Amino acid sequence: MTDSILNEAGLLAEKLAGLLIEKNKTLAVAESCTGGWLSKILTDLAGSSEWFLGGVVSYSNDSKQRLIHVNKKNLDQYGAVSQEVAEQMAEGVIEAFNSSISVSITGVAGPSGGTLEKPVGLVWFGLKASPYETYSIKKNFEGTRDQVRQQALLTALTLLVDHLSQ
Repeated sequence: MTDSILNEAGLLAEKLAGLLIEKNKTLAVAESCTGGWLSKILTDLAGSSEWFLGGVVSYSNDSKQRLIHVNKKNLDQYGAVSQEVAEQMAEGVIEAFNSSISVSITGVAGPSGGTLEKPVGLVWFGLKASPYETYSIKKNFEGTRDQVRQQALLTALTLLVDHLSQ
């Protein structure tokens, strides 16, 4: 990870930590294509155990099903990189950790694995912020595997900060 990305992610994580503390919220994360980078950035902050309850790196479909209860039917019908799975990942991890808010990241980081429908760089994010609210966003990133993963990391942090800033 480049120093500039690391610095930007660190600043966003600090802002996120402040918002979570201010609003008395806790966070859990479900990561796939980022492979734990989000959890690492969050736990780099001293005192993160106050608001970060934990994360799951559910890289395989099997782990998505077993650990955070993503429905096999959705995986089969829509694939791991989909709105449905991103939302179910966010719902499953919030339940697993009993957190106030959760975010999920699932995508095609590359360099292979892309298709016409799901090209390399496609990443879905899920956010669960209340018992009644789960939503998702889709982004298409360009670059190398690491660049896609880094952009996904920054997007997830920004998504959380923006939501908590409202």
